[in-house]
Amino acid sequence: MFYALLYPLAEHVGFFNLFRYTSFRIIAAALTALVLALWVFPWAIEKLRGLGTQPIREDGVQEHIETKAKTPTAGGTVIISSVLLAVLLWGDLTNHFVLATLVVMVGFGLVGWYDDYRKMKYNDPKGLSGKLRLAIEFTITFVVIAWLVQGEAQLSTRLDLPFWGTDPTRPDLRPDMGLLGMVLIGGFITVGTANACNLTDGLDGLAIGPVIVSAAVLLMLAYIAGTPLGLVTEWGASGAPMGDPGDPAKAWVLADYLKIIRVPGVEEAGVVAAAVVGAGFSFLWFNAHPAEIFMGDTGSLGLGGVLGILAVMTKKELFSAVLHGLFLFNALS
Repeated sequence: MFYALLYPLAEHVGFFNLFRYTSFRIIAAALTALVLALWVFPWAIEKLRGLGTQPIREDGVQEHIETKAKTPTAGGTVIISSVLLAVLLWGDLTNHFVLATLVVMVGFGLVGWYDDYRKMKYNDPKGLSGKLRLAIEFTITFVVIAWLVQGEAQLSTRLDLPFWGTDPTRPDLRPDMGLLGMVLIGGFITVGTANACNLTDGLDGLAIGPVIVSAAVLLMLAYIAGTPLGLVTEWGASGAPMGDPGDPAKAWVLADYLKIIRVPGVEEAGVVAAAVVGAGFSFLWFNAHPAEIFMGDTGSLGLGGVLGILAVMTKKELFSAVLHGLFLFNALS
């Protein structure tokens, strides 16, 4: 919102030129989500406690039953709401990568919220049926990825092979999966990451640490992939800026050096990742022992979905198996 409202005024007020820079808005989004979540959590804890608590298995350790039984869940509602508001304030809402990430986060978060609500309100430990949950998640993801590939974002359907190279003159180094293949692979990665995150979270909110780390890494990958970040090594004879076809400058570009595929525009998704990091740290404050709240399926599915779709958009589909390795190991164990 600020980007759309204030950046056009930069020609009259120089200060507003700050909103042009994604790096500035990334920092602002992280701080906004952090402060907002810290402010809302105390109120939310009391409200969620009034709804009830998540059922605890009675065959567990007695100390676990006694200490966890009265702790409210669905704290992910605050995390996702804080992220959403921060992105609405600081993100470029015309950017397809931002919109796609928000759709996945909110869609998966609503699925998780319904699960949490049934568990708290009706003491139903099963919540939403697994088949219906997966059907909804796959539908959301398939539509979003197809839109990214076919729409203005023009997301590449080529599959990045880690450490194999990104030579633009050798597209054969990256197999073209086509629209259907990209939708299926991206859908599997996004839904798989979300549900693996959900399994890792369990009851105690254990997933938030790995979520913060993964979001921070994806933030850096998105920024590097979306911007010509680097150093000018040789200016043109006329001192023309890099990219001037008449007298171009030579530059060392970080994305090329790290063999990261360039995805124009994906740096804006870093605003979402930054907000996840900020809100995640706020949650840790209230989730530390003795935990006052758990994030529940709302948070684990919503945030897991964000990590999955970010991996797809930054063309790190296969690398996500390493980045989200902890989730993967927990899901397979």
